[in-house]
Amino acid sequence: RLRDRLDTYIAEHPDFTLKKMRLSGSLAKGTALRSLNDIDVACYISVKDAPSDTRTLGTYLAERLRRLPNINPDQIKPQTYSVTVSYSGSGLDVDVVPILYDGDPNWYGDLVSQKDGSLLRTSITRHVQFTQKRKSASPTHFAQVVRLAKFWAKRKKDESEDFRFKSFMIELIMAHLADRGLDMSDYPTALRGFFDYIAQTGLTEKIVFADFYQRG
Repeated sequence: RLRDRLDTYIAEHPDFTLKKMRLSGSLAKGTALRSLNDIDVACYISVKDAPSDTRTLGTYLAERLRRLPNINPDQIKPQTYSVTVSYSGSGLDVDVVPILYDGDPNWYGDLVSQKDGSLLRTSITRHVQFTQKRKSASPTHFAQVVRLAKFWAKRKKDESEDFRFKSFMIELIMAHLADRGLDMSDYPTALRGFFDYIAQTGLTEKIVFADFYQRG
């Protein structure tokens, strides 16, 4: 609904500096857990109109989202480099992350790192295509094994706030193992392969994919 409201507003105000919203993260790729309580949405901002100081992007984005119809301004809470839109009825949070967009046809743009504010070149379109390729090679099973590993990581995080394992890292490791021939249809074997890889490499082995660029 949030994206529909933006699309409607853009159609009526073509000079609006927010250009597009795209579902991103695990929900867009079809690897989300059922217990998902927040949704990642990328919001493309025209780079020529965006503030030069990326630390003000959260406030800049929040001010423009509040212009959309049927949005309660109190729902919108700016963060340093993003905006959280909260829905009290469902308890769902939508994390709207700005991407500085310069018109690239594949929707490449610059994502602002939550860690240090540096710019990271990214494409939501390419992320989805990357995952879809592995899902097509192993329908149902690839996504399910990824979810099982994410469920394990979630349980570990619930047990200890010091545990760190990004969902995106899990997806990349699973993609690497799938490309190397790990059978995703046998879930115990697939998970054992995942944990064996972590134990044997210590996550020090470089993983390179050539889906959209050549290996260096």
